[in-house]
Amino acid sequence: MFSKETAKLVIEAPLSQQNIRRYLLGELSEAEQVEIEDRAFADQSVLEQILAVEQDLIDDYVSGDIPQEKRNSFQTHFCASAVRKEKVAFATALAAVVNKAPVAQQDHKATVVEASPSWVTRLTAFFTRPAIAYSFAAASLVLFVAATWLAVSGVRLRTEIAQLRTAQESQTAQNQQLEKDLADERVRNEELLATRGTSAPRTPAPEIQTLGPPQLPTPTSTVVVALSLLPGISRGSNSVPQLAIARDVSLVKLQIGIDPQENYQRYRVELRTEKGQQVLARGNLSAHAGSHGRNIPLSVPASALTNGRFEVELKGITESGTTEDIGFYYFDVVKK
Repeated sequence: MFSKETAKLVIEAPLSQQNIRRYLLGELSEAEQVEIEDRAFADQSVLEQILAVEQDLIDDYVSGDIPQEKRNSFQTHFCASAVRKEKVAFATALAAVVNKAPVAQQDHKATVVEASPSWVTRLTAFFTRPAIAYSFAAASLVLFVAATWLAVSGVRLRTEIAQLRTAQESQTAQNQQLEKDLADERVRNEELLATRGTSAPRTPAPEIQTLGPPQLPTPTSTVVVALSLLPGISRGSNSVPQLAIARDVSLVKLQIGIDPQENYQRYRVELRTEKGQQVLARGNLSAHAGSHGRNIPLSVPASALTNGRFEVELKGITESGTTEDIGFYYFDVVKK
């Protein structure tokens, strides 16, 4: 039986490149994927390891070293992310530039027939052989832009993780404040109901018939609760937000946050239960700027929500009218 120290060493052991490649290609189980995502979220070194394996996987795809059955997983799962899709497009363009570089003249005394090397090998040979000045300058510029882009992407990714942590803390504080406000509102309602049957003492007049106490108007205002959903939280994560709905709540307003790089003009949102039953669907939605970035507002009747976990699927609508998957969001409902 393992001791606590031994179990801790097993948990903190570095991930293998094979497991990371299977994670990026969507070949792991949901529990294994959630474990890797939680470790990447908590440990910067694990995140850097995943990014390194991600770049190697892109290089293998562009050079054609990935088997056909893996290429299908790469195209459907790996390229589902807009950021990864941009990286693949950049690597493909860079390989095309290198392939067009001028080849040095062969030795006139002998002709050597070699197997066609990968684009990475040709890239190395390109920078170690003499070439025309403008070709070398162009390739150097491309490499400089690539290095700058990768550095900026790394900084942006770390910034987004920090923003997610801050937003989660803010969401927790907001939920606590909402619960406090709901408790105060219930106390005020109980006090109001307690005073309905009483009236101030009056001096009876013999010639005037007194009337009963005036009836208080029944409140007709709509009680609303709000919840912000942030991107990047998986279904099995411990940070899934919780929405508490009191009996007098009639409307729930969801604020669905989106990544800055998503630039669709219109969006579609589908809300389902944990078992996959659709609750509602809305199309032709627009994103609005908020304090934590761009988000999509969605109003849901409180009567349509029951206790349990709900899934929100966000899709982008292209100019041609087709939809493209963007991401999933999860939240738990607790009715009081």
